[in-house]
Amino acid sequence: MASGVHPTKEKLISTAAELLKTLHPSEISSEMVLSNSGISKGSLYHHFEDLEHLIETALLQRYARWVNVNLDIFTTMLTASKNSEDVYRTLVEVTKDSQSRSVKGERFFRAEVLTKANNSPRLALQLQALQSQLTESLADLVREAQERGFFKKSNDAKSIAIFVQAYTLGKIVDDSSDAPVDDEQYANLINSVVKNVFLEPY
Repeated sequence: MASGVHPTKEKLISTAAELLKTLHPSEISSEMVLSNSGISKGSLYHHFEDLEHLIETALLQRYARWVNVNLDIFTTMLTASKNSEDVYRTLVEVTKDSQSRSVKGERFFRAEVLTKANNSPRLALQLQALQSQLTESLADLVREAQERGFFKKSNDAKSIAIFVQAYTLGKIVDDSSDAPVDDEQYANLINSVVKNVFLEPY
């Protein structure tokens, strides 16, 4: 949670986020949140317009966490890498982790937030602001990689940032298949694209 958030608000969000680990948003009641957090009803409605607003905020926090993990990895990668080959080795591991069946739940979660935002103007506005911030942060890291000679400058940094987020979500089309693609073969395809389209030759 970002610094500067009121402790009561932070507690409400963390409580809702915890409930969302085992319950669908429609199954969560204000009574559950208040009972689990120990916070009064008045405080809930002081910090949020309604229960749905709180749940939306908790959903967005989890949505952002996935991209923030990748931002941290990119930042560490740029700090530690000496050439594009070092970058490639790190990105191979990122691809392996992000495309694994073990994280398909996160892919479905992100898709659900996007669907929910399509039907909620308030959530859509919040998601729009968050997504813009996340994309620009990732694009800034891509630009740094380009300036350091790791990534090709011929590709638009923001387009790369969108592509990276899209391909981490895109495998959802295979997650419900009764004959899913081999994880290693799929990762190899992505790695080939990354190496030949993004990276400077090494």
